Amino acid sequence: MPRFTTAPVEEVVPRRKQRQPSQRAQMQRQYREALRDAVDNRQALVVELDPDDKPLTIRSRLKRAAVALGLDDVQIRRRRDRIVAYLPGNEEAEA
Repeated sequence: MPRFTTAPVEEVVPRRKQRQPSQRAQMQRQYREALRDAVDNRQALVVELDPDDKPLTIRSRLKRAAVALGLDDVQIRRRRDRIVAYLPGNEEAEA
């Protein structure tokens, strides 16, 4: 025969797992924050490329970050092993 007991609900209800943002969402957030910080400080954002990085992917991420921030006039240029993003008029800040 089963035994019945009582317990506080907080002790027996499974805890909800806090979902972490996906890796893609975290990456997008990092690009947005980096671009926003650079623009706010009137500087260029310089992304150093690793040998296994795809320049087109990095450029696309920067473009999406600029659009998300409402910075449609951001210039994105590749220079050898780095990609530079800046606002026109701040060319002297470009590294």
